[in-house]
Amino acid sequence: MARQIRKRYVIGGMGAVALAGLLGVLGLAATGGHAQTGAKPGETPTVVLPTATPTAAPAPKEPPKQPADVPLAMPFGPITAEPYRVHTGDGDCLNVRPVPGTTFQSDPRTCVPEGFLLWLYGEPKSVDGHTWRYALGEGWVAMEFVQPAPGATKGFGPFSSVMVGGSNGESTQLARVSKDGAVAKLPTLPSALRGLGDVPPALSPDGKWAAYGNEERYVPTLTIRNMQDGTETKYPQVFLSAWSNGNRLLVRVNSNCPQQCTWTVGWLDPREGVLHELTNKQNSWWQIAWANDGQSLYVIDDGALIHVSLDGAVREIVAKRAAGLEIAWGQLSVSDDGLRLLSSPYQGAIIVVELKTGAISKVERAPQIPVGGRCGGSVGSLTTWLDANTVIWHESYAEKGGNGITISRTDGSGRRLIPFFTVGDIRKVAPSLVSFTTYENSNDKVGFQLTWLLDTTTGEARPVTVGTSPVWE
Repeated sequence: MARQIRKRYVIGGMGAVALAGLLGVLGLAATGGHAQTGAKPGETPTVVLPTATPTAAPAPKEPPKQPADVPLAMPFGPITAEPYRVHTGDGDCLNVRPVPGTTFQSDPRTCVPEGFLLWLYGEPKSVDGHTWRYALGEGWVAMEFVQPAPGATKGFGPFSSVMVGGSNGESTQLARVSKDGAVAKLPTLPSALRGLGDVPPALSPDGKWAAYGNEERYVPTLTIRNMQDGTETKYPQVFLSAWSNGNRLLVRVNSNCPQQCTWTVGWLDPREGVLHELTNKQNSWWQIAWANDGQSLYVIDDGALIHVSLDGAVREIVAKRAAGLEIAWGQLSVSDDGLRLLSSPYQGAIIVVELKTGAISKVERAPQIPVGGRCGGSVGSLTTWLDANTVIWHESYAEKGGNGITISRTDGSGRRLIPFFTVGDIRKVAPSLVSFTTYENSNDKVGFQLTWLLDTTTGEARPVTVGTSPVWE
């Protein structure tokens, strides 16, 4: 029986669909149309988008009535968890199960290697003649095959605090959690996904602004809140997309919702409050990412990769492929040096694009299970850069044994798999340090979201605080 518990067995099924938190950045949507200008032979043509006249800023209103504080299922703050390492005694791996026990319903989801760091949470359970504990981010393990790891790294690392969010189903609550465990509540945001125009609230990178969407008299409405004084500005017929690192907000602009709900793309800077419509082309640009300069965008336009400046100029980087050779574009991410772009579809190889030349290379995934529609995943980022030649992503649809956080060089070498499940919102937050969130449900307790820090040098992660989509300070 002991051998059955820890035999080498790997995931069946598609793996966990990541559940990023209510403050995570959405998959982006925008539109564009272009008219080509003159170019000399051999030069890349410059394109200018037809633009609309900027819309004047609405007048800010008085601070809104604060939504009622409904307690979260799990309060913000550090969680009590004990570090243990896998110790089978013979170098074999240890099965992790979705529920305690060895019955069929508890088929192992993966098998974690000897020495792997686990964080055990909650009370033990006695099932099928063994004592089980819940390992955060993993599942249930048999206690006879783990041993305490008192020297495991804990805490906030180089950060003094972190701002996190969570939802009670009626509103989105925010808090600042300090490295000493103190929790300071921040103003609550209304509208937790309750209407036509609702989207998860998103904090600006500097934490000074919050954007959220809701439906007001059947009209989808974007609201920008000044987090310092609580004042709000509303933009009817506008949908939130994502913040740039320069605190500009990408939006979708609509004029006929709920009758038709077509949209174009625009942007605004909350410091000036003016809504700029970038193009008049409707319902396009489903994949888009801000460039590092905060002044331009990388966009998939009808199968081609283009670079779009906020002043309307466009440069084509990768042309649309011929039928049968088109790239399956996905979630986009720009390297820190601004020279490369990742495209990560839910299935198929990860694409690396050299932004100066348009040259394409691939990072092959682990073998995947086909998923109809290529859908699923997270409202937060599941792929990002660690350095100019290293990427990290969460694999959800691999065959047995391939799911979890994966780190790889862009040439495919040095690949490591860290088997965490229900992962979302992967972000590089410091050199060799990545944050991510997991959704935790140990069956007898309420589900909650948990923010982690992962040391990419050691491959070991530690839970930091309850809450999701962190802004590290």
